[in-house]
Amino acid sequence: MLPTAAFRLLRNPPSSLIPESVEAFLSELAGPTLIHLEGRDNSRCRFVVTLLHGNEPSGLKAIHQLLREPFQPEVTTLVAIASVSAALAEPPFSHRFLSPYRDMNRLFAPPFEGEQGQLARALLELIREHAPEAVIDLHNTSGDGPSFAVCVAEHDCFLELAALFTHRLIITDIRLGALMEVEDLGCPILTVECGGAAQVLSDHIALQGLRRFLSVVDLAQGDPDAVEPMQEMDIYRHPVRLELAEGCTLCYADEPSREADITLPLHIDRRNFGVARPDSPLAWLGTKGLAALRVIDAQGQNVIEQYFVAREGKLYPGTTLKLFMVTTTPRIAISDCLLYAVKEAYHEREEPPADDHWPIFGQTGPRLLPE
Repeated sequence: MLPTAAFRLLRNPPSSLIPESVEAFLSELAGPTLIHLEGRDNSRCRFVVTLLHGNEPSGLKAIHQLLREPFQPEVTTLVAIASVSAALAEPPFSHRFLSPYRDMNRLFAPPFEGEQGQLARALLELIREHAPEAVIDLHNTSGDGPSFAVCVAEHDCFLELAALFTHRLIITDIRLGALMEVEDLGCPILTVECGGAAQVLSDHIALQGLRRFLSVVDLAQGDPDAVEPMQEMDIYRHPVRLELAEGCTLCYADEPSREADITLPLHIDRRNFGVARPDSPLAWLGTKGLAALRVIDAQGQNVIEQYFVAREGKLYPGTTLKLFMVTTTPRIAISDCLLYAVKEAYHEREEPPADDHWPIFGQTGPRLLPE
């Protein structure tokens, strides 16, 4: 039997019993929690996951606000709140995960080892058991920047879901063990990056997007009041990861460091979703040059020379790029990656879908988006 009991169950908690502050609410949860909310239509179900990373609180804040209103969703809603201990560790909401544990959003694939792996396995079993129409996984970006959504397939349903939160959608073929990569759950899973954890706008995007996701009667028809409903969707394909090579060092400063193999500007996260052209330097390189870095594509190959070049001791884009998930946190840059990049050639705009939706999410074949 799978350990679904790893999550404490709260069923329809009264709004009067929800603490006023998010921190107090989290303290009462104490550990991984599944919140069950009855909807107007309990023949269907939707699923929300948040706080897979303890330093990404916008999704939790949105759930907390909806629980205090009170708020009744359109259909049965399950909310999984995962890394409670990491979020509670002092100072609150500053730890992505706690040592010696690992990044929760890298563990949704066998062998599901250790306590966290079993928690990931339990979450997948809960999703399978309840057979939701869709799953939304709410995150914050590692640095400041605008919101965007990420999916792993070319299905119209992801456009529908993304439009409830943002007008940017990244379609990735990189596989890291994230929740959205699990293919046998019978429903679309969309990751929503609401923006930086310190940005007030991120909390607003999480709250309003979640309210839409849980209030709309038919996900395939969308919400007429969605964010910028007439705006074209920005679609980005085939992202790659810029990583620090093994044994190399980095720092963040406003001038190059002789002791680091790469020095990134203190506010490099301001480049998130900006256009990075070949004449625009991104960072200072040390004596190792490009050898201090690697760019990993979906096949796990180092393709750095297709994306970046070294000139006069600086790192430049080798072609016009869009950068995202640019972090200014050294720990994340070293353990995960410095940033993601997409060639501008892999970027297109598409009108929001009109009348050719999936009639019911997860029950009919998808219309593939044009390549």
